[in-house]
Amino acid sequence: MSIFRASFILLFSCIAIAFASCEAAKKDVSATFDANAATVAHVFADFQAEDDHFFTHFAEDAYWAGTSLNAPDSIALADVAPKYRELWGKYDYTLTEEANFLPGVNPVSKETDGSVRGYFKWNITKVATDSTEQKSVNVKVYESFDFNAEGKIVWTQVYANMQAAYAALED
Repeated sequence: MSIFRASFILLFSCIAIAFASCEAAKKDVSATFDANAATVAHVFADFQAEDDHFFTHFAEDAYWAGTSLNAPDSIALADVAPKYRELWGKYDYTLTEEANFLPGVNPVSKETDGSVRGYFKWNITKVATDSTEQKSVNVKVYESFDFNAEGKIVWTQVYANMQAAYAALED
């Protein structure tokens, strides 16, 4: 066998192995994304049902990005949970369109990483009382969810004009 032929076979083998490795990694990330997107679908269902099971999808050390006016950079699950329970007591939430989950990317490598992103439209309703009429607003939201190795959410970002939405409901 000539050295040229042996080099060609070696090069071809290395390329084939690299390609196979990349394809396996893509399948792993795709499967991770699918599992994480299913988790977010459960999160949304539990949120709409105002079910405390909602919080079980998050790691104990989960944080939310503080994205509203004058919010801290990050807010711990322990601080978010009572606020969500308070909001559930005042408002009803309904996802008005089918969720279209998008794969997220690692901010450094720019490679897909199993995180979940998406644009969603929520309806928030303040139920009528004896002295007030029912009020509803629709809010377009961009959300992202990062996960740990156990499939629990560790970082959440919610971008929307929630302060204006709640103010409109309270007018």
